[in-house]
Amino acid sequence: MCRKNQKSEIRKSELAARRASLPAERRPPARSPGAFSLPSSLFPRAFTLVELLVVITIIGILIALLLPAVQAAREAARRLQCMNNLKQVGLAVLSYEETHGVLPPSSTWDRAAGVDIRQGNNNRLGPNWVILTLPHLEQQAVYDAFRLPRYITDPANAAPRGTVLSVMLCPSDPNNRTPFNGSANSGTSQLGDGWARGNYAANAALGQMNHTFCVDYGNGVLNCAAYATSYGWKSDRLRGVMGANTALRIPEIRDGTSNTILLGEIRAGLYTGDQRGTWAMSGGASALWAHGSHAGDGNGPNSPGLGGDNITACDAVTAAVGYNTMVSERMTCYDIGWNNQQSPRSMHQNGVHVCLCDGSVQWISDFIDIVGNVYVTPPVFSVWDRLNVSADGAPASASAF
Repeated sequence: MCRKNQKSEIRKSELAARRASLPAERRPPARSPGAFSLPSSLFPRAFTLVELLVVITIIGILIALLLPAVQAAREAARRLQCMNNLKQVGLAVLSYEETHGVLPPSSTWDRAAGVDIRQGNNNRLGPNWVILTLPHLEQQAVYDAFRLPRYITDPANAAPRGTVLSVMLCPSDPNNRTPFNGSANSGTSQLGDGWARGNYAANAALGQMNHTFCVDYGNGVLNCAAYATSYGWKSDRLRGVMGANTALRIPEIRDGTSNTILLGEIRAGLYTGDQRGTWAMSGGASALWAHGSHAGDGNGPNSPGLGGDNITACDAVTAAVGYNTMVSERMTCYDIGWNNQQSPRSMHQNGVHVCLCDGSVQWISDFIDIVGNVYVTPPVFSVWDRLNVSADGAPASASAF
C-alpha cells in the first residue's frame, strides 16, 4: 500500500511539472480538490455538416424512390373505384331495360324543334339515358326533382342537373368537379349554367348524331345515325345500342351481350365552357358517337386524332385552354355548331374501362386494333369496331382485347 501511494505521488509530481512547463494559455485549468471528470466517450458527439448533408441526401433518395410507388398505389385505388362506379351504372341501365323492355335512349329532344340538334335549338333537350336511369341508381329523389316534360335546359331543372353524382365520377379525372357553365361562351349561353359532370357515356353509334346532315364517306355508307329512321342506325355497320330517341332491346344485340359495349369512359371538359362529360346533357356530352373507323378522326380509346370531338363553341374552348394543351391532353375538338361526336377517353395510363351489355367491366388498351374500313363490301371491321357495333355478325372474342 505504501509503495502504491508513492507511485501516485510521483505521478502527480510529474503531471504538475509538465503543466508548469506549458505556456499559460495552453495550461489546462487546475482541478479543484474533490472534483472529478467523466470520460469524453460518455458525451455524444454532434453531427458534422458533411454528415448532416449525407443523411439529408439519403432521405431524399428514399423519398424519390417511394413517391412513384405511392402515386401508383393511389392511382390503382382510384382506378378500382372507377371500375366499381362504372359497373354500378351499367347494372342500373340493365335494370332499366328489364323494367321497360328496352334500353334507355342515349339522348332525347323534341323533334318538332328540329330533326338535328344544332346551336340554334340545342336548348330543347329532353332527358338522356342517365336521367332515365336515376331511379335504378338509387337516385329517385334527384329524378323526382326534374320538372319533366320541361326541357333539361329549363331554369326549373337547374338544381337536379347540377347535382353531383359520385357514382358518375371517375376519381382519376381532376376536372370532373368543375361544372359546365354555358354562359362561358356565346355559343352555349342558351344551355344555362351549373351542369354537374360525369365520366361515363352510352355507346350510341359509330355514325354521328345527325339525321338530315348526312355525308357519304364512300360506297353509299352515310354518317347520320341519330334516329331509328336514320341511315346509320338502320345499318348493321354503324348501330350501337342506345341511339337518339331510340334504343335496342337486349335480344336485338345479336353479337351477344358479352361482345358489345354498353358504356365507356369519357373525360370532363378541360374548361368550364366545354360541355364534354356532362351527365344530364343529351348528345356527345354523355354518349359515344362516331368513335370508330367510320369517322376516323376520333377512332378508338384516347384517340390522338385532331378534331376528334365535334362540340359547340370548340373555338372558344381551344382559345381558353390553349391548342397545345388540347393536343397534349388528346382533347382536341372541331367547331361544327353542335355536339354530335364524342370518343372514349380516360386519365388512366394506356386505356379506358368499358361496361359490356352483360354488366361486366373490361379494360380496353389504347393499342387495340382500330384499323377498319366499313365502306367496302363486305365491310372490314377492326376489333374496336366490332365491340361497339351490336349486329355486325363478327363478334370480337375476349382474347382480342
